[in-house]
Amino acid sequence: MSKINVLGASCIDILVDHIDSKTFLSGKYKADRIKTSFGGDALNEAVVLSYLKEDVSISTVIADDPMGVLIQNFLKEKGIIVSNPIKQNVETYLSLVLIDENGERHFIGSKNGSLRSYCLEDVCIDEDCKIVSFASMFISPLFDDEQMVKLFSLIKEKGILLCVDCSSIKNNEDAKDMSCLKYIDYFFCNTSEARALCHSEDIHACEEVLCQCGIKNVVIKMGEKGCLYKGKIYAPQRNIQCVDTTGAGDSFVAGFIHGLSQNEKIKDCIRIGNECGGRACEYVGGNEWTTHQ
Repeated sequence: MSKINVLGASCIDILVDHIDSKTFLSGKYKADRIKTSFGGDALNEAVVLSYLKEDVSISTVIADDPMGVLIQNFLKEKGIIVSNPIKQNVETYLSLVLIDENGERHFIGSKNGSLRSYCLEDVCIDEDCKIVSFASMFISPLFDDEQMVKLFSLIKEKGILLCVDCSSIKNNEDAKDMSCLKYIDYFFCNTSEARALCHSEDIHACEEVLCQCGIKNVVIKMGEKGCLYKGKIYAPQRNIQCVDTTGAGDSFVAGFIHGLSQNEKIKDCIRIGNECGGRACEYVGGNEWTTHQ
């Protein structure tokens, strides 16, 4: 049994360093570096939580192909319990990540890879876990509001703390129309996700809308500025040299959840989250920083 269950996406990232999408499409080009990395919202979170000495399991889709075997072996090496058997008739999701000179990333992904097949039947939750983190909201078209209501209500019936991390909306979703939000204890999203989900450019208005939907705690990730929580912006405590923002949000959430797991005050959860998110930006790859002491 694991104290923290992470649900959602795992994949293989193919990272192309120092290139923008326009240059990429211009023809032949020699990139500074091309590397592969294990990625996906849930995988990144689980790896960081394990690095922080948390007892963690992951419920994800692992495909029956060579890349799926690599992901499964990587997770086991990290001490992460894999809750799901290998899934037949799907292919491991490959994500091409273009990293520009500012460290910002642009994704090219498949419409059909393994993370797009994630559904309610793939979810495994330990009866005695303390925290569930649904790391990949909107990542799969099979996980709509109705399915999330079923999952989230079940989690809350068990008395488990529910954390949910957003991803970009896919079908012009509106927070005001989503019944699942009222079950969430801690909701994480970045500024662009908040604006799209709340249909407003005012980030403080977005926070208010999300709170009105019944979410108990809303944390809006603001990149190098830190995060917004209950109307206040909490800035990171140190400057960083950003080379790649891939996985920074996942690392922030993992750090925050680690704080919750250790019964830290919210301001300390934010501090740990900001530190983990910042460290993620200092290396190429979604969880590469955890291999550097």
